[in-house]
Amino acid sequence: MKKLLLGLLFLSGTLAAQENDKSLVIIGGPTDLWTNNRGTAKDEFNAFTNLGVQFSKRKTASMDVVYTGLTGFKGDFFSPGEWNGKFLSANASMRYFFIPRKKTSVLKPFFQIGAEAFARRDYGFPGNAYELSAAGGIGIDVKLSKRLSIIAQSNLAIPMAQSTEAGVKIASVRGSNNSTSFGLVYHFGWKAAKKKMDEVAAKLAEEAAAKAAAEAAEQDRLAKIAADKKAAEEAKARAEAVAKAEAEAKVKAEAVAKAEAEAKAAAQLKLDQEAMAETTILYMNNKWELTEESVAKLKMVASALIARPDIKVRVDGHSDAFGTSKNNLKASRFRAQGAANFLMKQGVESARLQVNAYGEDKPAASNKTKEGMALNRRIEIRIIK
Repeated sequence: MKKLLLGLLFLSGTLAAQENDKSLVIIGGPTDLWTNNRGTAKDEFNAFTNLGVQFSKRKTASMDVVYTGLTGFKGDFFSPGEWNGKFLSANASMRYFFIPRKKTSVLKPFFQIGAEAFARRDYGFPGNAYELSAAGGIGIDVKLSKRLSIIAQSNLAIPMAQSTEAGVKIASVRGSNNSTSFGLVYHFGWKAAKKKMDEVAAKLAEEAAAKAAAEAAEQDRLAKIAADKKAAEEAKARAEAVAKAEAEAKVKAEAVAKAEAEAKAAAQLKLDQEAMAETTILYMNNKWELTEESVAKLKMVASALIARPDIKVRVDGHSDAFGTSKNNLKASRFRAQGAANFLMKQGVESARLQVNAYGEDKPAASNKTKEGMALNRRIEIRIIK
């Protein structure tokens, strides 16, 4: 039962333009009360006439919130009756219309479900009975004009809990009450409803504008990010291209400079080799002392070597074939070493000098003539680097 009540309470119809917002009606009609007489333990039926007020407030085109207050008395409207406060009730319900209401709707059938508080005299026992009931019913609202309509409804209330002087009962209360009522409904508050709708529409328009502005700002932000990223990528590409071109130019310049330096070094080496190739010093037979002419030539070689600290030379000693080979090898070594010693005294480092002795093994001319033998008694200074 509770799940059914909750499910029905959360039902709602579709939203539509509201003609009014609130309604008020004086209602009246018969109420049939079935109770258990605790004195006789028998069920009793009692008929009352009800009179009360009902207020409703529209929530949607298919749903109202309804509050109803009734009092019940014996008799009817046209006879004195017994106005002795036989019962009082207060009801809160959700009213659901089977067809969503429109401005042109005339017949508006509905059902409603809610809760009711009911106070009455306790039958068969002194005191009063207070009951909390689950209530539901059906009815119809018939439009007469913009502000007036008539309503007919019937509601059944079943007690869920009861409190009497005998105690409290939960879910074990016997009885029910059925109230049928009619009335003339006055509708009001339609201006407030229209104002509310206008406010809602204005709020929706404001939210839509804010959302559109936010979306536009986001699009601008994303576009700026994309543009900045593209610009950064282009700048990076340009910088890389410039750096690559500069690197290629640097490599090319270094290659050109290297080629020029190598060509210059090769040319200089050739010149040095050509100059050194002419440095030949001749000796007398079985002699290795330096003459003035030899000293002059060696000084020129020393000056050239000091000016070019990057080159090394070899000093090769030779002899003619006169005498024994052993003596000739010794004489060639003395000649070469003597020239090397002189160069070192002039400031040339020993590590730059390579001394070789060949004896009579590498003659420059024939040893069969005096002239040839004179040319073979020599040292030769050659560049090795």
